Amino acid sequence: MLTLLWALQAAGAEEAYCEQNPDDCMAVGSWQFSVGLGLGVRTNPLYDGDDIPLVLLPEISYYGERFFLDTTSLGFTLVETPAHMLNAVATLGLEQMYFNDLSLGNFVLEGTGGGFNVGGLVSSGSLGNGAENLDMNVPRDETITPNTTDKDGPNEFFHKTMNSPPAPVGDAVTLNDIGKRRMAVLGGLEYAYYRGRTAFSVQLLQDVSGVHKGQEVRAGVDYRLALERNRFTFAGGAVWQSDQFVDYYYGLDESDVGENSSLYYRGEASVTPFVRLDWIRPITPQWTFQATVHNKWLGGGITESPMVDKGTSATVFVGGVYHF
Repeated sequence: MLTLLWALQAAGAEEAYCEQNPDDCMAVGSWQFSVGLGLGVRTNPLYDGDDIPLVLLPEISYYGERFFLDTTSLGFTLVETPAHMLNAVATLGLEQMYFNDLSLGNFVLEGTGGGFNVGGLVSSGSLGNGAENLDMNVPRDETITPNTTDKDGPNEFFHKTMNSPPAPVGDAVTLNDIGKRRMAVLGGLEYAYYRGRTAFSVQLLQDVSGVHKGQEVRAGVDYRLALERNRFTFAGGAVWQSDQFVDYYYGLDESDVGENSSLYYRGEASVTPFVRLDWIRPITPQWTFQATVHNKWLGGGITESPMVDKGTSATVFVGGVYHF
């Protein structure tokens, strides 16, 4: 939900930190690459929908003075103060992952991520896929500077076919019965407020790809805690999706269920709360251990669809992350 860039607040603290921990810092304008290897799964709430395996989780990121890139998102910082940030952002949606055997959802986690932004330096150890910074010795005056990403994303509008598929039998609609759902690109603004180890972020997003023409609002709170060599991140929030957004993915009409009008469904605006917990521990200078648990409770406009079987979707991943 949030991509957070941690910052050291005290004057001169960034230079002192990086002099003591040179392996944890990199110059602004350079690139970061990492890949997660492990075992994980994301449950699929749709009838007959296969759960989504999570084995290989690559990340690429770049942080400049204003421009940033984080695997599935990019943005530009418009306003930045010690406690506030306003970004223009663009991000890829993930909602279509439930409707495909292989998609972007097989290679990313939903949630937070980032690294320390220490003045003119950005530390390495941004565990893409929502993991945290490698450094376990964060100064007490540390603060957080939110960025973007996200990984729990937008969506698309119904792909209409010339020939309607056969109507399903019974009250449930399976993936074999419906037309294709496509991935959308969302663009908009992100505002973030950060204080100490806690950050709040809200994103106002519009489909700029013309897939479903809907809107999405994401809001979340992120808190980070370091205990010896372990780093924990606790995050929670909610995602609001508009009528067009929900109807494109979870609505049903003649192109999906033929003339069986009893199964027609028009999706309505919906709010989906979520929580997430990350545990990060360094193993070697290049490897870190990561365990992530993420759960979201689908809103009523989604769960009332005849194609939805479960009211929640859970994600679990345990593995190692290698930093190039």
